[in-house]
Amino acid sequence: MIPKRILPRMFKFTLALLLVIPISVVGQSGASAATLNAQQKALVNTIAQTSPQIAIVVQAALTKEDARYRGGGTGPTAFDCSGLVMWSFKQAGISLKHGTANQIKQVTLIKRSQLQPGDLVFSGRSRGGIQHVALYIGDGKVIHATYGSASRKNQVRIDNLDSPWVMDHKAYGRVKY
Repeated sequence: MIPKRILPRMFKFTLALLLVIPISVVGQSGASAATLNAQQKALVNTIAQTSPQIAIVVQAALTKEDARYRGGGTGPTAFDCSGLVMWSFKQAGISLKHGTANQIKQVTLIKRSQLQPGDLVFSGRSRGGIQHVALYIGDGKVIHATYGSASRKNQVRIDNLDSPWVMDHKAYGRVKY
């Protein structure tokens, strides 16, 4: 298990860099986003240098860390896995459907080695189909809404891509927008 709110090491920057791009997400619903910590701001700033829209997506998802998991939840206070992805992209004006089966149809499939922040990681049980989706945020980490276990509660959380947070990875995709 990784400590809460630990983000990729490659995204540690000086405070001066944090001031280059203003950090403020106001979703289409008009609700202001929660405050990000310094590491999260640095991550969003780095992503914004190459894709301002994806920076909004990642920032939106990060503001929902610790939000409650709810089957069928589409936000803004409780989410299921595809609901978090759908809501986060909506904050950047990108429309995705709810449900992993729908979302995998809205991506261009890529290889794991091609993952970039904002890409989707689809997974499922070893003998089953796609059952879960997570948002890749960089440096081997994802944010996702997942149901809990005996030691973890139902919530939106950041996990390592290779930790046993869910089932086998089945596909990786880049949203077409």
